[in-house]
Amino acid sequence: MRAIVANAIGPPEELRVEDLPDPVPGPGEVLVDMRAAAVNFPDLLVIEGKYQIIPPHPFVPGKEGAGAVAAVGEGVEDLAVGDRVMVQVEWGTYAQKLVLAADHCFPIPDGMGFDEAAAIGIAYQTAHFALVARAAVREGERVLVTAATGSVGIAAIQLAKAFGCTVLAGVTTMSKAGVALENGADHIVDLTAGNPRESIRDQVREACGAVDVAIESVGGAVFDGTVRALDFGGRAVVVGFTSGEIASFRTNYALLKVIAVTGVNWAAYRDRDPGWVRRVQGEIFDLYCEGRIAIPVQATFPMAEYVEAFDVIRDRRVRGKVVLSLD
Repeated sequence: MRAIVANAIGPPEELRVEDLPDPVPGPGEVLVDMRAAAVNFPDLLVIEGKYQIIPPHPFVPGKEGAGAVAAVGEGVEDLAVGDRVMVQVEWGTYAQKLVLAADHCFPIPDGMGFDEAAAIGIAYQTAHFALVARAAVREGERVLVTAATGSVGIAAIQLAKAFGCTVLAGVTTMSKAGVALENGADHIVDLTAGNPRESIRDQVREACGAVDVAIESVGGAVFDGTVRALDFGGRAVVVGFTSGEIASFRTNYALLKVIAVTGVNWAAYRDRDPGWVRRVQGEIFDLYCEGRIAIPVQATFPMAEYVEAFDVIRDRRVRGKVVLSLD
């Protein structure tokens, strides 16, 4: 099989497409002929040695993708050869064949293509866990989503709208505001206007008074402004730090405003409770089949053009999901 391999920590330019032996599934595992893999910001962090989990080198990057089951190991009963599945792992999807635990495979609904299946996993699950498990969002609430045109941001907008919420989309590039609106946002918040600590709260106040839930992925001063925009009893969920700046939080502010700040780590749910992840993905697939969410696949690149795919992320040109074709 052919695979994109990281032999050392470095930029995507140092990755190489190599021929590797075909893997063989063991007990409880399946072999998947991969057709597509999503390219995500965390993948870039892993390759550059900036992620919380760094695999031993050499390794094949990639956390999610889709393909068809080619073989099953001993004890696997719920999957069969030929089943179309979405896969989620810590690394390994940038390859034409992948062995993984059967629990980390999710049958794809009829009518969903491999590109869409590769794109509807981690981002939508992260957004779902943030909104439902961590923020306990309710119909009619006001939700602020920062980094709103990233993959998790778009997923959070779509899911919040599907749950009956009013959505404010926080963007760092106003030229991308249309992307947020196309995906269902009701209001736009300019995260770079003036001092974000003050201006975010002021823009939210003008749009709807305050927000009940914030899905925060930027960090730094944007986090400060987001917390200040919360209403009484509001909940902020920390998803990431695209600014590279991890914010600090004064706990007396939580006491005075009666608010909660929590976080979400999708991989922890995957590792600790695969059944919960499966239920959430089932809900996401149902919303897709009902036409209540849609996966904006921005671009699909051939396997050999992985650098160009990562350039979309590095150049902040993301307006949807970026996918590698592995055929």
